[in-house]
Amino acid sequence: MPSPIHPDVERLRNRLNTLVLLVPGQFVPLVAAYWLRFVPAFRPFAFEVPAPPPWLLLTCAGVMLLPALLPRGYFRPRRFERGSFYPALGLRVFRAVATDGDWINRRLRRLDPGYRVVRDRRTRAEHIAGSITNERWHTSWLLLGLVTTASALATGQHGWAIAITIFNVVFNLYPVCHQRYKRARLRAIPDVIAATSSARAVT
Repeated sequence: MPSPIHPDVERLRNRLNTLVLLVPGQFVPLVAAYWLRFVPAFRPFAFEVPAPPPWLLLTCAGVMLLPALLPRGYFRPRRFERGSFYPALGLRVFRAVATDGDWINRRLRRLDPGYRVVRDRRTRAEHIAGSITNERWHTSWLLLGLVTTASALATGQHGWAIAITIFNVVFNLYPVCHQRYKRARLRAIPDVIAATSSARAVT
């Protein structure tokens, strides 16, 4: 039976995962800053763009909830996802700097040469379940980013549109692809996904 992760390794893992999220994680405050300008209490004096109607905001909120309703079958890796599709999109490069990615794993193995995120069937199942949970969250944020970009373009705020799109790709689009790439590499079959869909997220 594989030995548990040493506490020092786990602490370093958490710190490094937080570190790699510092820059792309600015997506959230960036989007918040965009929408807060429409709130009367925070509206800049020279800001003349009218606030969106309440029905549009409620529609956007509803769209963000859609990923939570996706069936388990949606998260099953398709045949094309098991080939060169994701590597061609640069996912191997992204994986090097992602949370629990290659750079972090190399650092952790200096403390524990036997360290592995997936160590046995249980941790494999947890890893798959975690990737599904993460994909749902990042898909919701991705949709929020798309709606925000569309709003910025429609109101002529092109600088905001460019900045939000860049952060949306780094913080959401690539992480969504990364979760699917991980499951494709682990050869996640339907019954494994079904059995682990409610397990606790670990990544």
